[in-house]
Amino acid sequence: MEERATQDLHLVRETLAGDQQAFAILVSRYQKLVASVAWRYGVRRDEIEDVVSEVLIKAYRNLGRFRPEHSFSTWLYRLAANHVIDHGRRARREPGRSALPRDLIDSSPGAGEGLESGERAGLVRAALEQLPGHYREVLFLVYIEGCKVGEAARMLRLPQGTVKTRLMRGRDRLRQILARDCPEYFGDTHALS
Repeated sequence: MEERATQDLHLVRETLAGDQQAFAILVSRYQKLVASVAWRYGVRRDEIEDVVSEVLIKAYRNLGRFRPEHSFSTWLYRLAANHVIDHGRRARREPGRSALPRDLIDSSPGAGEGLESGERAGLVRAALEQLPGHYREVLFLVYIEGCKVGEAARMLRLPQGTVKTRLMRGRDRLRQILARDCPEYFGDTHALS
């Protein structure tokens, strides 16, 4: 992981020095990450490619603001999350928006492992859609992306205690939603602990 961060920093510096190919390498490494963020935040499937392009253009234009004490992936994740949240706010004002796509599968490592199989996974995904964004965000980072609490806190620019609280409250709300909507599958929701 440390080696990749060093490589990314080198590529950022090369890009800032005018090497377009260096940024192309960063794009190929991280476009799936950006697409994954967009999908998890509820961007419609037919809009994900546009959102990924918008985020990567924004990243290129703001590359001078990147601080090397953070990893490039963390910086890009935060940039993507902020962009997608703004996109979601605009989308909610538009009538006829659809829910989180159920058939989009992210093939990047760690994305949805163990969650995308079977009917229960679809029920959990539907329940996640009902959670407020600040709970859904930490649940996705920690349980789906596999981030540690500290890493999620850095990505979200929140204190670790806030992330832990949101995890606890988000799990509790998710339990309540599943028990209410799907008691035949989730009557005993202690399995989500």
